[in-house]
Amino acid sequence: MAALTITIEPDEFLGLSALVELEKVANDGEADVVSTAKTLTRRALATKLEELGLPWAPSPETAKKRAAERAEPGGALRTLMRNDRVKKGAISVLLVAALVALWGGYIRGWQWTGFRANEQLWDWLQLLLLPVVVGTIPLWIQHKDYIGRARRVTYVAVIAAFAGFVAAGYLIPLSWTGFSGNTLWDWFGLILLPVAVASMRVLPSAVRSLRPYHQAAIVSIALGWTVTIIGGYALRWTWTGYEGNTLWDWLQLLLLPLVLPTILLPTALKWVSGNAAQRAQEAREEARNSPSPSRTAAYRSAEHVA
Repeated sequence: MAALTITIEPDEFLGLSALVELEKVANDGEADVVSTAKTLTRRALATKLEELGLPWAPSPETAKKRAAERAEPGGALRTLMRNDRVKKGAISVLLVAALVALWGGYIRGWQWTGFRANEQLWDWLQLLLLPVVVGTIPLWIQHKDYIGRARRVTYVAVIAAFAGFVAAGYLIPLSWTGFSGNTLWDWFGLILLPVAVASMRVLPSAVRSLRPYHQAAIVSIALGWTVTIIGGYALRWTWTGYEGNTLWDWLQLLLLPLVLPTILLPTALKWVSGNAAQRAQEAREEARNSPSPSRTAAYRSAEHVA
């Protein structure tokens, strides 16, 4: 197999060099440009192949078969949906329809929309938080290495601005937000289920990649929660909304969004399937980490070229 030489731009090389420096810190100095580039290439290839329903290092026959399947009528529809112009057109139509519905519901009083009965921001959070979180958190976790610094700063700024906005909703107060009157207990009910549903699929890989500052943040959140429990029950902090809620209420709050998807469901699936998912993952990892002799020779040649 012939070696493949790839030329990268200076800014791409700077990004690669930055990753190498971070890898050196994480692996006690064991990292270099070639191995880091190879790892990134493997990850990107594995992810893309998995999206296409192909195994690692598919044979030409497998690739041709998959291409033929995608060329069928059903595949033509999928190809159309991947067209950027079609996507933009569909988004534009949906956006216009949403604006018309909002105008008709709130300004014209169209009863069939039901918007007049749900006119506070809190109502819209209850409606939109689950799909937004489910659509974004897995991407942040799975592709965190490819999110640029500027975008990360933007995310942090948006979260901080929203936190300030929530505080203003309580302190001013802004009646149209619907925040006033909702306690910490209500926020738990709003947030826990979307976060748990979004994180369930990527939780195992996320736990394996936890870094010290992640662990410190988790410990800080747990300690803060413990403080609110003590304050809510022993010191009667009314803003927590804890007082009057029994163990049964806590089970109702936590069992479905936290315990069921993160502990009970994975354990049950592992038992029913005989841990098939883990064995399949180990087989894929073994295939990735044990390349054929010809592939090994190609890697060595590529390292020599680099």
